[in-house]
Amino acid sequence: ALRSPLPSRAHPRAAASLSLRMADCPLVPLGANVIIEMEQQSGEEQMTASGIMIAATVKNEGPKTGLIRAVGSGWHTESGVKIPIDAVEVGDKVMFREPTSFESRKMKTKDGEFFVLSVNDILAKIDGDISAN
Repeated sequence: ALRSPLPSRAHPRAAASLSLRMADCPLVPLGANVIIEMEQQSGEEQMTASGIMIAATVKNEGPKTGLIRAVGSGWHTESGVKIPIDAVEVGDKVMFREPTSFESRKMKTKDGEFFVLSVNDILAKIDGDISAN
């Protein structure tokens, strides 16, 4: 179920290499961008150990977590050298900085809620079971 974003005239090896960097994702990142599927945030209030209730809207502030669904091909330096994105790959769980409301990089589809972000917006890869909030 992998789809290549390349037109049919592209070199077959290039198409195969790009399709390996994509999961079943409705969006195709360009350049140094990645597609991140947001993890479901619990919409419930929570109580701290000291008995303080934290509203769901407050809990969702700060860095978000999600799964890398697709990775762009990278970027080119001024001298034309191509630098691929190799710090993250499809399936990695990451913590990222949510764009401000005026940047509008969030997209909702029938498949989920996605962010189109620069690889520089990723703060960390998450190994194990931790919570960013």
